[in-house]
Amino acid sequence: MTQVTTDMLHAFVDGQLDNADMALVEAYLAENPDRAAEVADWAAQNDALRTLFPAPDMPIELPAMPAANTPRSPLRAIAASVAILGVGIALGWMGRGITPQNTDLMVAGLVQEAITAHAVFTADAHRPVEIGANEEDLLIRWLSNRVGEQLAAPDLTANGFDLVGGRLLSVADGPAAQFMYENAAGTRITLFAVRSDNSQMAEFTFKQNGKTNSFYWQDERLRYAIIGDLPRDELSKLAIRVYEAFS
Repeated sequence: MTQVTTDMLHAFVDGQLDNADMALVEAYLAENPDRAAEVADWAAQNDALRTLFPAPDMPIELPAMPAANTPRSPLRAIAASVAILGVGIALGWMGRGITPQNTDLMVAGLVQEAITAHAVFTADAHRPVEIGANEEDLLIRWLSNRVGEQLAAPDLTANGFDLVGGRLLSVADGPAAQFMYENAAGTRITLFAVRSDNSQMAEFTFKQNGKTNSFYWQDERLRYAIIGDLPRDELSKLAIRVYEAFS
């Protein structure tokens, strides 16, 4: 029997499994209520991310769940509801101002630049930032002037991360800001921001590169990426906090 992995559970929430794997995960969740509760929590986090960018006024047609030969237990019904929510989240982003193809191209290049900068500077023990958190006001003014938009260093202390400082980056889209944070365990995350000139919104997009995870999104002024060697659900909470700080 195929083993249900954490990656499969995330794909289940995102509505990215085929019918066979969907049924396999449903059966697994019905037998493992603790994991079912965890999956439901992931779906709720995804839903919170989705609501930050209201979906267009268009109906979302959800696919029918595979027919079962036997009545479903209450836990199996809950698992099915989670699956439907996950599919709805995935479909809800379609039809936005930026087409999926254009978004993919934009995300691929920009996020890769942000990930590369993250890998280079979070590993630097001597000078990970150009201006430290002790000069935060100077850091904000300098980066805002160079990027061409008013920036901020969101307060992530409630999530266990303190500001280390930041630096200016040069990327294909122009000057970019990188803010670095660190928790008590020494884990560092970076927030990347670069000016956007197309005045369109882009949804939260999750990317995984080895152990490094990232979320990308875009508002009317800036494109963002938050990057770290953190579990997806923990990083999503940080992404929500950053989005709220810039709203």
